[in-house]
Amino acid sequence: MIEGSKSNYLNILQIFRGIAALMIVFHHTIGSIKFYHKIDFPFFNLLGLFSKYGVDFFFILSGFIISYATYYKYKEPNSFTKYIKNRLIRIYIPYLPIGISILVLYSILPNFSNATRNISTLTSITLIPDGSPALSVAWSLSYELCFYFLFSLSFISKKIWYIFLIVWFSAILAVNYYFTEIFKLFNNPFLTVLLSAYNIEFIFGFFLAMIILKKIKLNLKLMLSLLFIATASSFYCILTNYSLFYFSNNLLFIFISFIIIYLAITYDNKRIKKTALFMLIGNASYSIYLIHNPLQMLLVRFMPKINSCFGVAFVSIFVMIIACLYGYLYYLIFEKIVLQRIKKMFL
Repeated sequence: MIEGSKSNYLNILQIFRGIAALMIVFHHTIGSIKFYHKIDFPFFNLLGLFSKYGVDFFFILSGFIISYATYYKYKEPNSFTKYIKNRLIRIYIPYLPIGISILVLYSILPNFSNATRNISTLTSITLIPDGSPALSVAWSLSYELCFYFLFSLSFISKKIWYIFLIVWFSAILAVNYYFTEIFKLFNNPFLTVLLSAYNIEFIFGFFLAMIILKKIKLNLKLMLSLLFIATASSFYCILTNYSLFYFSNNLLFIFISFIIIYLAITYDNKRIKKTALFMLIGNASYSIYLIHNPLQMLLVRFMPKINSCFGVAFVSIFVMIIACLYGYLYYLIFEKIVLQRIKKMFL
């Protein structure tokens, strides 16, 4: 392990989770402002487009965190059972209250949503891929669950997991870049999630965890140079709406995230106070992510007319503050109280 205890890694990662959550809140807020107030400012459009990669940041962080944390638990008694129960409880307990509430809301008021979606009751309640969930951001949770279940193979045999990882990665590349049209003919929601290019992000998170755990040192100057080039390229692609190939901009952001996480853990692995603002936001990031979209949509919808850059900036900051406050309250109830009590019952 690099300097410091295992818990120190989670400090900086919580900060990153908080940043990712705020990026997503900002992205959706800008979209709502454009939709409801019919204004279009290029600068905010650029920031809004870049901020959507907060989901990609979450995915690579999830792949890293679960791979790193699990590394120390394989030899514990009933490790496989504990892993499965822990992941299910962690995902579903905070999700179900808001997920079911939004499903009921849209059942009563079908025109309340901004978008036209084929909402699936099965997906909304279970997160099993079948259609669109009522809570729009919950689509990402199906991908989280997919990776968690597949990663459970590592408890059976690390060799089997490594072989599967190679096959899985190869299959993802094949269906997304070589046999795309044939794959579309299947139109199977399970296969769509299993072989989505988004899974590359979880896989990169896993490999990053292995690099850290194996204490593999990457050249600092090279990493900083690559980070600068990748970041500049990413902003250029967003600004010009340029994409080299399918998912190329996401892959570019994965590369940026990979380097940032590696450098932060390797060269700036400091203990951060639990009461620091971004630690609090990071701790509540899952709850913020779950509740922010319906919340920001309501706030922006009923705002007085926004017609200036200052108005967009003010509303964006206001929405992020409210999302953090309500998200933290939701976190205290469903993650600190309800989730912890259920863990005591089943773990």
